[in-house]
Amino acid sequence: MKRLLIPSRTTVTLLVLIAFVVRSVTPASAAPQIKLNNWGGTIDFSTTDVSSFTMAGTASHLGKFTSYGEVQFEPVADGMLAGTGVAVFTAADGSLLAGHVEWAAEEAVDGCRTSAVHFKWADSVEFSDGTVVESSGRFAKAENRPPGLVVIAIIAVLIALLKPAVEK
Repeated sequence: MKRLLIPSRTTVTLLVLIAFVVRSVTPASAAPQIKLNNWGGTIDFSTTDVSSFTMAGTASHLGKFTSYGEVQFEPVADGMLAGTGVAVFTAADGSLLAGHVEWAAEEAVDGCRTSAVHFKWADSVEFSDGTVVESSGRFAKAENRPPGLVVIAIIAVLIALLKPAVEK
């Protein structure tokens, strides 16, 4: 009589997890993504209005850069926010890199939100006010654009304490 070996649910789950991890760490053959060096930025998280953001710093592919964008967030489970929007980066040489943004923000803990932001480059983007910005300069052609940018950051949610301008 032959014995049939049936793996347990834990074994199957472990094998799937190992396969995923091995695949996720396999290096991509495409050009490297933009890497941020010294950078900072601002955002005002809102679920009722468009959230504007800015970034500035230095990065591979861009040199010294500035950027601005906007994201429309919606609440998801347990205080988390998910949003989509657009952004424009200005490289050190003045070239513009326009892209679409996907932003996931965890629930605020002690005034901070862990966020994952993914930028995917485009020929052009349109802001909520109707302004259209095109990728230009060395980024005008799609084949000259880096594959993307992923930012994982802990973002402080600033709660302003209003003080009277003139104290009596």
